[in-house]
Amino acid sequence: MPDLKFAFGDPMVCTGCMICANVCSMFYFKVLGPTRSRVRVLRFEDGLDFPLFCRNCKDAPCKDACPEDAIMRTSKGIVTVNNSKCTGCGACVKACPYDAIFINPDSNKAIKCIACGECVKRCPVGAITITTENDLKERDKVGKISGFYEKHKRDLYSKGEFL
Repeated sequence: MPDLKFAFGDPMVCTGCMICANVCSMFYFKVLGPTRSRVRVLRFEDGLDFPLFCRNCKDAPCKDACPEDAIMRTSKGIVTVNNSKCTGCGACVKACPYDAIFINPDSNKAIKCIACGECVKRCPVGAITITTENDLKERDKVGKISGFYEKHKRDLYSKGEFL
C-alpha cells in the first residue's frame, strides 16, 4: 500500500478562521456551513485551533464498521463513501478514531475529507497541507505538533463541538 496521503492542519499556524470549513461546504454542497463540511475546526485555548481531517488510516476502522460496504479505498489510498450505498447509520462515525466522519444534515449520509486540496489552496495562513505520516514526522522532528495533538487528544477525539 502506498504512503497514504491526508489533509493535516497545524494548530500552531491555524487561526480558527473557518475558511477551510466554508470552502469545503461550498465546494461540495454549494452552501456555507460548517455542519456540511468534511473538516471540523476545534478550539481549546485562545489561539489554539485544530482543523480535523480524515487520516485515511491504513486499517480504516470506518470501512470495517460499515454494515453496507459503503466505504472503500481508492487506488490512491483515499477512503471514500459511496453515497448510493450509505444509509447514514453512523457506524463509521462511531468507529473513526479521529472524529473525521460526519453525517450530513441534509442528505443524512456520511461525509469525510477526501484530501481534494481545496482547503489547502484557500487557507490564508498556510496551516493546511496534504501530507503522509512519514512526511509529517520528518517535518515535526522535535514532536511539537504531535505534542499539541497528544495533549488535547482526549478532547479532540471525543466527539467535541466544532467552532
